[in-house]
Amino acid sequence: MIRIPRAAMWACASLLAVAFVLVGLSKLAGPSAMRWSERLAHWGYPAGVGYAIGLLEVFGGFGLLIAKVRRAAAATLIALMVGACLTHLVHSEPLRLMPPLILGGLALLVYSWRP
Repeated sequence: MIRIPRAAMWACASLLAVAFVLVGLSKLAGPSAMRWSERLAHWGYPAGVGYAIGLLEVFGGFGLLIAKVRRAAAATLIALMVGACLTHLVHSEPLRLMPPLILGGLALLVYSWRP
């Protein structure tokens, strides 16, 4: 169990919420959604998986701000970031590992926080 102050946990959860909601929305709509579809297809994912990932990121981001579902939301986001890391490792993209490692690590802090 990690002991971090409540304010630090909320700052971390808020930062993650903004990041995941924005990235999730970019996978769901607009010109960025098309680029995400192309990237995911290049990595061998089926069509439409970007929408599923985007929805999980948006719901997970909002879930971080709700005390009753915070741990479940953080666990979902950790799983997504593990998948992102594995995708980049399998496709030899080591420079793309940093964002999911950082976001996943912060989600792990939120997951492990206890009042």
